[in-house]
Amino acid sequence: MNTKCANLLSFLSGELGEKEKKAFTEHLIHCSECTREYEQMTEAWNSLKWDFEEIEPSSSMKSEIMNFVFETDDEVPVTKEKKWSSFFLKQFTPVTSGILLATLVLAFVLLYSNIQLKKELAAINLPMEVKTSLSLQPADMSAIKMNTDGAAYILKQGEERRLIVQIQNLPSLQESEVYQVWLLKDGKRTNAGTFKPDEAGTGSLTYKLSINDQFNQIGITKEPDSNSTKPRGDKIVGSS
Repeated sequence: MNTKCANLLSFLSGELGEKEKKAFTEHLIHCSECTREYEQMTEAWNSLKWDFEEIEPSSSMKSEIMNFVFETDDEVPVTKEKKWSSFFLKQFTPVTSGILLATLVLAFVLLYSNIQLKKELAAINLPMEVKTSLSLQPADMSAIKMNTDGAAYILKQGEERRLIVQIQNLPSLQESEVYQVWLLKDGKRTNAGTFKPDEAGTGSLTYKLSINDQFNQIGITKEPDSNSTKPRGDKIVGSS
């Protein structure tokens, strides 16, 4: 069904502008459904009798109307319901009803497709595998005394890679100090983020690796704050 069919009611009621009116007039020539419905509605409209005789309302009409309103409050909802029903019956002609039905069907199809897509995505359970594992050893005297050690893992799930760093028995920090993780390859360092250990000295960090992130060593330094673009503090832990 052509979307122009929806303009039938507006065309009949004279609500269309000159451009839209001309376009719909041309549409009527080619659309048998709109032509048939237009002829039926025009015939019904022309059959109405408009030669009403005007009469002067009686002086008691106002009081009669007011008495009717206040004495029949319980019937008002029914009257309103009938008025609304009559309104919608007039508005939803076969053409507009068809448009509404098509819209509801499309909305249902899109909703169903969305639900199915979510189910399919949820059913995809990509295996997670450990691609690399590095042992982290203390490189600072305070860390050696505390038996600081840990490990770093590269986990891969599909096309996504994540670096997981876990350290225990880390020396405590002062206020703004942080531990910063560096990825090293051929003398080039990449900042992988910062973290703070808990009261027991255990710290961890998760870093999403990009395709360009390549490294063969990891170093962890104690930095005065989290704004370091290159190491400013001592190396505490690192891979061999």
